[in-house]
Amino acid sequence: MTTVLWMTIDRHPESLKALIREHLTEAGYTFFEVSYDSIDQLASIPLEDIDAVLLAPARFFPVEYMDRLTKCVLMQIWSSGYDKFNIGEAKARNIPVANNHGSNATSVAEHTILLMLGVSRRIPEMHERVTSGNWAGNDHGMSSYSLSGKTLGIVGLGNIGTLVAKRAEALGMAIIFSDPGISLSPEDRWPKVDFEELLRSSDYITFHVHLSESTRGMIDKTSIGLLARRPFLINPSRAELIDRSALMSAMQGNLIKGVAIDAHYDEPTDSDDPLFRFPNVLFSPHIAGSTMDSYRDTIEACIQNIQRAVSDRVPLGTITSII
Repeated sequence: MTTVLWMTIDRHPESLKALIREHLTEAGYTFFEVSYDSIDQLASIPLEDIDAVLLAPARFFPVEYMDRLTKCVLMQIWSSGYDKFNIGEAKARNIPVANNHGSNATSVAEHTILLMLGVSRRIPEMHERVTSGNWAGNDHGMSSYSLSGKTLGIVGLGNIGTLVAKRAEALGMAIIFSDPGISLSPEDRWPKVDFEELLRSSDYITFHVHLSESTRGMIDKTSIGLLARRPFLINPSRAELIDRSALMSAMQGNLIKGVAIDAHYDEPTDSDDPLFRFPNVLFSPHIAGSTMDSYRDTIEACIQNIQRAVSDRVPLGTITSII
């Protein structure tokens, strides 16, 4: 019998929790459900009997409890991102860690296109004009843009970046990418450029890299100065890839045409955030990877990985080796 510790958070919807419970039960697992918001509950759980930990979402796991995971063969992260989880502590205890290895990539790629179209066509403004009755005139078209014929610079051409490229190409966009880990794009169909050239040559820039010390603030005041075409910045990844003060300066100085963000600097957000006052912005509440389809694919991928780990097979998406 496989025993799983499932870490969750109180604000996750009950419908999602019910889906996870259903799949864990169907897999034949015994499981303990603990919220990060009530972390002290771990003290009363037999952690020495845990075969795997499902981190949904991935948050800091107290080391005093990690020390008790003496039987654990995998800490499985629900999402692709893992910047909020103390992976180094797991590695020090020889506990493998894996992410969802792209099971929500399609959802994120589709959401990226949604953000690009939405901010380009000023969707929130158009919706407000209809619902408020402020219909007169088509002056909003003077601040709207088509994707066709534009150059999309993709930072990070992994699972998600590749799916974004294929969809954007179908919309008539030219694709370039920057990724130090990839020498050639799939089928060598999109040119690789260095990061500075991507900044200079793109009408849209979208980010599909993990947050790390090397990527944090990769868009800063210096980078902003290289944005020759005043591009739209599309960020369905982590907000901190773009320096907050540099972004505000770029918006105030009209150095970019607009920005669309899914994961935010502060979560939950503060309605007084000055970034929200600009008309050429579009935001979503950290849901790029969240659809019914991706939820099912993700939990199945997590369960399959746990099965691999308890059967002495290497889990897919293992990331501890890169730390």
